Amino acid sequence: MTGIDLYEKLIHYYEFQIGQMPRRREFKNALEQTFSEDDLNIFFQLPYLGFISEEKLLKKLSKTAISKENLVESLGRLIPKGLVDKFQKNGKWGYERAPVIVVLEMAVREKENSLFRQVTAEVMNDLIEGAAETIPTKTPYYRVLPVEPTINSGSQSTVIEVNAVIPDPRQILPLDIISEMLKEVNLIALSNCYCRSAKMVIGKACKHPLETCFYFDELAQMKLQTDYARQLTYDEAMQILYECERHGLVHNVSNCEGKIQTLCNCCECSCAVLKAWKRGMRNTTSPSRFMVNINQKRCSLCQDCITICPTGALSISKDGLVVDHEKCLGCGLCVSVCKQGALSMQPRQMQPKIYKYNDALYRNIYAESAIGLIRRSLGLGKNK
Repeated sequence: MTGIDLYEKLIHYYEFQIGQMPRRREFKNALEQTFSEDDLNIFFQLPYLGFISEEKLLKKLSKTAISKENLVESLGRLIPKGLVDKFQKNGKWGYERAPVIVVLEMAVREKENSLFRQVTAEVMNDLIEGAAETIPTKTPYYRVLPVEPTINSGSQSTVIEVNAVIPDPRQILPLDIISEMLKEVNLIALSNCYCRSAKMVIGKACKHPLETCFYFDELAQMKLQTDYARQLTYDEAMQILYECERHGLVHNVSNCEGKIQTLCNCCECSCAVLKAWKRGMRNTTSPSRFMVNINQKRCSLCQDCITICPTGALSISKDGLVVDHEKCLGCGLCVSVCKQGALSMQPRQMQPKIYKYNDALYRNIYAESAIGLIRRSLGLGKNK
């Protein structure tokens, strides 16, 4: 790779995922100060997309000047910094290139300050605030799960008392219920919210809980390799999720059925997903399969629901409380705080698409990203 600027090549790789890199010059300088060319040479030995077992990687490297010792030394920097993911697949340990968002989230979670941590926090904040180009896709990679007691009267794990009319239980599926979805996973890891962590690094921290990002199974295994996450039991996870609801956070889970990869708990003040939704973008998260229904006769106009609504979907008019269904995420937070039982959740007539598996979801997103970035490079406009 003599003569090739590996740092520039790495940024080009990341720009394929997100478009123009914010603070490009500063980010490249931080990369140069943090990683050697040997480190990046190892990175580019990994497949462009997908997993390679350690056995196959070593066989590939045997045809180069890179020794096993070089590999171990570089991976000791690349994995903790988030550039490379290490996990087991089909019983074999191996590696894959991590998306740029993982690089940013790992850096802002570091406990010690550094140039790399500071620059990545600024880049992350740019993405959160919409000051940079965004991924040119249409398919939401997250979807909202409503506060469980607002749709599931039969839940054995309910800890929030809600005076609401419960919808027909035949219209409620396991994919709507957070406690049921977590039963499908085998490994749970918890880490700090990287949006709120980025805000904290640049001195703009909000007051919401920090340790609220969940990872599951293979992705949990990756995160536990970095020491920036800790393993949880099912009961511990559920308790933290109840606390998230109490603090007015919105559950955003992988936009698929069955086994999920991630679950974020987002606030309107710091989190990229909710800020993007409020800017009118619909490619980050999809609303839940439910929407808010108002019983005007019960409503006392106390405005508790307006205060907790993270998207400004509720307001008061001359006719009473009204909901803007274009803004409503169907998170159920408003229903959970309504003491009069004036609010309830009902299934949406137009159900948002949910993918069957994570792989199908991300194949679609990657295809959209490739097409969108080509269109963008040709000056044909941006997708929203």
